[in-house]
Amino acid sequence: MLAIKRNIWALFFLILSGGVALLGFNLYSRWQTVLSDHESYQKARAKLVAQSVDSVLRTQELVLDVVGRELLRQEDIWSRSRRIPLLDSILRADPSLIGFGLARPNGKLVRVSSNLDLSILPNLRTHPETREGFAQALESDSMVLGRTYFMDALGSWVIPIRKALRSPEGDVVAVMTAGLQIGSGPTVFDQTLHDGPDDAVILFREADGYVQFMSQEGVGPEQFSEIRIPEDRKLSNRRSFEKQLNMPFEDVFASKEAVSVRMQRDGHDVLMAGVFNKRYQLWVLSETKMAPVHREFARSFLGYFLAYVAVSSVLFLLFRVIDRTERKRHQQLMFQSRHDDLTGLLNRAGLMDRVEYLISKDRPFGLVVVNIDNFRGINDRFGEEYGDKTLQQFSQRLWQMLESSDDLARLGGDEFAVLTRNVDLQALEKACISLVHQMADTVEVERLQLQVTASVGVVIYPDHGDSFSDLIRGAHLAVYEAKKNRNSACVYLKEMEMAYLRRLTIEQRLRYGLALEAPYMVYQPQVDEKGQTVALESLVRWQDEELGFVSPAEFVAVAEQSGLMVPLGHYVLKRSIREFSELRSDLGDHLDLAVNISVIQFTQPDFVDSVLSVLAKHGVPPRHLVLEITETLFMYNFARVLNTLERLRAEGIRVSMDDFGTGYSSLSLLRQLPIDELKIDKSFVDHILDDEKARNMIESIIAIARNHNMELIAEGVELEDQVNALLHMGCRRFQGYYFSKPQSMAQIRDALSAEVI
Repeated sequence: MLAIKRNIWALFFLILSGGVALLGFNLYSRWQTVLSDHESYQKARAKLVAQSVDSVLRTQELVLDVVGRELLRQEDIWSRSRRIPLLDSILRADPSLIGFGLARPNGKLVRVSSNLDLSILPNLRTHPETREGFAQALESDSMVLGRTYFMDALGSWVIPIRKALRSPEGDVVAVMTAGLQIGSGPTVFDQTLHDGPDDAVILFREADGYVQFMSQEGVGPEQFSEIRIPEDRKLSNRRSFEKQLNMPFEDVFASKEAVSVRMQRDGHDVLMAGVFNKRYQLWVLSETKMAPVHREFARSFLGYFLAYVAVSSVLFLLFRVIDRTERKRHQQLMFQSRHDDLTGLLNRAGLMDRVEYLISKDRPFGLVVVNIDNFRGINDRFGEEYGDKTLQQFSQRLWQMLESSDDLARLGGDEFAVLTRNVDLQALEKACISLVHQMADTVEVERLQLQVTASVGVVIYPDHGDSFSDLIRGAHLAVYEAKKNRNSACVYLKEMEMAYLRRLTIEQRLRYGLALEAPYMVYQPQVDEKGQTVALESLVRWQDEELGFVSPAEFVAVAEQSGLMVPLGHYVLKRSIREFSELRSDLGDHLDLAVNISVIQFTQPDFVDSVLSVLAKHGVPPRHLVLEITETLFMYNFARVLNTLERLRAEGIRVSMDDFGTGYSSLSLLRQLPIDELKIDKSFVDHILDDEKARNMIESIIAIARNHNMELIAEGVELEDQVNALLHMGCRRFQGYYFSKPQSMAQIRDALSAEVI
């Protein structure tokens, strides 16, 4: 008990330690998320502002170029300086511009807007605040921004913009200049771009290190116009950027995307994102102090920590309760965890323990899985109480037949397993066959006398597997084979594994194929005695990308076993009727369509409604649809089947019995069933020429159809002599390779078009 107690508290401290690790991981992840969110925001804002700035500047550059060219076309442009009303109209149209001027290459202004006084305007080439930007404009093909300064002539802070106007030979003819007003226009330079006291958006001039524009709490042009980053600090910042970004600064210049770095500014940690505008030599920077980031993370930290403390406290109380009750229930739980409640036998876990023990000791053994046949029928008919009692009786009888050294376990439901030291495969198989025969005797369950049979699968360690999962899977595959015959025993073979994997693959690919409408339809004509096509039978085919062509017999069988038969059948019905409706629109309504219906599909509660819905959707009259069913259908709830048939007939849908004569129930039930058509099975037609019994059977079927006023079709007709023999017997409708192989609807359409012609 002390060991149990120690283990419980060791688990508690392990969980506690794991909680600390998880807390640390979550806090680290949260920090990265908070930091990433702020970085993403700064990058997005930097890029958005950069796009806005570039848009404004490109627009103004175009305005300067167009206005300047227009002024140069005027006569007597250089004779004297004067104001131009044209420039005033442009100023009224663009409130972001505060003034216009056209200057000679020597810096003298010769044309200005009327809000400027030429007499007090300086020479742009020699004035201290304009000469540097003017000189750059003379050398550049694009617009140049000058330093932000206070323009006395206008009494306003402006960003000067200048564009050199060149002759076709490339010589500067004039320089068009204007000013972007800060603080009262509609552009990005007039807006508040920052979010709070810890936030800023900066436009930084690469050429001379001066700030062009800044949006920050308490900072205006009076302050930011004087801010300049010295060259040595610029170089230091670049080295820091290259180290953080792990890329040369030239790549940063060339990139159009925003980059994010952390740096020190005025004694504060700053998170900054920037985009470089190469055309106008401007850095667009979006930055925030790290203090808001830390505050946001601190709130998350507090929440996580309080949650950790709360969970740890609850766990502590819970483990105290567990510690006090563990000693009382340990033995009981150990037994229950390894034994079945209903039968008292070992359960799956108990069997696994013993199997793994023998495997660890490398001791050979046999594993026999016993599965009761059709146990669900007992539960459905007599109730689960009788089912449980049947399982108890079955386990007792099975236990009495085993050797004393054998172990018996109930794996679950109606499945048992025997662990035996007998590894002689022949002797074990013989014993299992004997066991199957003995178990088939009648079992008395209270007042009921039940005959309970079982199917058995056998595997040997190590021949058939080296782990519990491999052995139990092999035994289940052997049981699956035994189930085909019921009340039999089967030894595992490796071929079963391949067949099992093939079934699984087909099931998975068929589900995928139905979703993509991969199965396709072909149609085989049904002809009358004149050779004219009177109906088409739809047949499903499937060409898979991985499996290639899969035969209908194979994938239909898998669909029936895996629960895919209903969706497959509904898919076949919908596609057949859709394609048939398209054929009717081309060739008229003289043909019928026959569709095979599975037992599972036919017994669905909404079957009739679904058929009528598809017919109505595609405009096909019910009288042109024939549903083909098989005799096995009547082994199920006969009353329900009969009701479904009568509903179909009431709607005008005809019903055909396929493979007639191969079962045992048809003749006795035929008089009760609303059947419109019989199909003579191919197995009779194949031997009509050389087997008298086959001929007699066909003659009987023809007589039955005639006496019951039913249509009759012979399927599988491949020879002319078969056609003649059937005609002689009185059969008037045929289907088979002699007339046509199954073909696509396009081929059918072509053939029927030629037939009509």
